Amino acid sequence: MSERPQPPVRIYYCECYVNERRIGTYDAYSPREALRWMRISLMMIATTLDEAPYRRARTWLDHGQPAAAHDLEQGKPHTLTLKQRTTQATWTVSPIPCPPAHEARA
Repeated sequence: MSERPQPPVRIYYCECYVNERRIGTYDAYSPREALRWMRISLMMIATTLDEAPYRRARTWLDHGQPAAAHDLEQGKPHTLTLKQRTTQATWTVSPIPCPPAHEARA
């Protein structure tokens, strides 16, 4: 008999806002999956940015992910905000504890 897969201890709720308007969400089941969502959505717009916010995006893409993964593994949220003229884009990943399976059924 095979073992049932264990439910996740937490999920990672991902959001992207532009000028305080939510434009995307994603439920991830690991820090790696959450950061992949963040990285892909960031890369989609990075080439359209002015030089300063582009450099900030590249710095996060090239060097910021290990610290973000560590924070998420510790149960801490992670946020990245880029500003360009009058536009502000913010990505957040928030760890959300999941109840044990026996509590979820009750």
